[in-house]
Amino acid sequence: MDDVKYIEKDGLIYAPLDTEVLERYHDIVIGTSYDQVMGLCVHLDIRKMPWKKLLHLPPRTRVGWADVRTIAIKELSCLRRPITYQLTYGDGWYRVTGGERCYFAIQPHLAGIDLQRGCTTVAIRAAVMLSVLSGVGLRAVTWMMSLLFHFTVCKSSLDRWIIECSEALPNPEEMVKLLNRLNPVRELHLDEIFPKGCRPKHCMLVLRDQLGRLLLVRRLEERTEAAVTEVLTEFKSWGMNIETFYVDGCDAYKKAIINVYPSARIQYDYFHIIQCVFKKLWKSVVIRRRDIKARSKKVTSVYYARRLSSLALRIWENRWLFFKRDDNLTKEELETLNDLIEKDAHLCKVRSFAEAVWSLFEDSRSEPEAREALEQLKRRSEVKNQTCFKKSVEFLSGRFDDMICHLRDSDVQRNSLAETGMRFLRRLEQGHDGFRSDEGLDRHVRLYQAIRYLNWRVHDAGGSLGFAHTTGTAETSR
Repeated sequence: MDDVKYIEKDGLIYAPLDTEVLERYHDIVIGTSYDQVMGLCVHLDIRKMPWKKLLHLPPRTRVGWADVRTIAIKELSCLRRPITYQLTYGDGWYRVTGGERCYFAIQPHLAGIDLQRGCTTVAIRAAVMLSVLSGVGLRAVTWMMSLLFHFTVCKSSLDRWIIECSEALPNPEEMVKLLNRLNPVRELHLDEIFPKGCRPKHCMLVLRDQLGRLLLVRRLEERTEAAVTEVLTEFKSWGMNIETFYVDGCDAYKKAIINVYPSARIQYDYFHIIQCVFKKLWKSVVIRRRDIKARSKKVTSVYYARRLSSLALRIWENRWLFFKRDDNLTKEELETLNDLIEKDAHLCKVRSFAEAVWSLFEDSRSEPEAREALEQLKRRSEVKNQTCFKKSVEFLSGRFDDMICHLRDSDVQRNSLAETGMRFLRRLEQGHDGFRSDEGLDRHVRLYQAIRYLNWRVHDAGGSLGFAHTTGTAETSR
């Protein structure tokens, strides 16, 4: 069955049905048939398996069967009709010294077939993988399994499959150690996510490495130095030697890193730098728009009132243009932006200041150049006390050493990879309306790690890492 043989007849190409079950048990196939409900039926008789060899019995030992019966095993199908295995089996026994019957378990020897659930383990893994990666709820997954693969499963069964498959995986510590053995973890990207549907609100600390792999998601009641230190201390006890950290502006992160990894480098994520500066500039644009709107109601001239009201409306409708790079602006957006900054001096200052901040980080090629650009930013005329420009400069000066670590060390990058973890977790919790427990989140994270990084897949789940094995009733990953 290793090589699929195709037959051409009457201009058509015929291929044999090739599934994981048939590849393993082609010797016990006794026939096929078609049923209107069950579709293509493949009849298997497990009594034909070499039980003496499997059970390590003497050659003359007779293997008998009691209560012989047939069960329907559902398979994934990409055909127009379902695929079903009609499996004939019974209670197997053999006689021991003294003539007594010794019954043996069948399921441990049926890799790929789950007698209890009446389906193949390929179908179980496909449903679990679809649930973890699709980002939709379990009800949607059951509908997709029926629509795509002619496989019917209820929501509660799928939920149990997820639990069972995750229990067969290593715990979070062993998963991280396994990932570290494959590719050593040298960098750590930290960020947080606030799960939906949680009252009172708490944050989830998310850790990713330099390859973008999701390593750990841990709930923090409060994002404090002590809480982050506890997580990093545990992470370090797993043997993780971190050289570089990528964080946002949270002081708790920096203090915790210094406590646990005093010699590690810290790079302040460029996305969060720009986000913090633009948030201050954004507030000033909103305030400016409100002032113009208020002036329109105080002037006595109807003409000027309409002009001011129209200007306030245009500022609000195009408020994002002030923080959008010229390369990303359309021709119409660029014309609108130029018209607005010509009509109001403050808007012109906001746009010019934003461009200067971009230039500071993107045009500087060395640490001295970056520090000189910061000094020029401080000397700008609009940088006055109690203004958004002054607050922005103070913010940049307070953590500037961490912001330009990538200029001192060539192997440090400017951007963090933490935001990719946010997108995955948001998709994951969206389909589940928020995870109701830390255990549920942990199960999905470990399954995601196994699927994305450790070669856990629908067929031959363990892949090159040898995860696949039979655990009682289902073949899962370990």
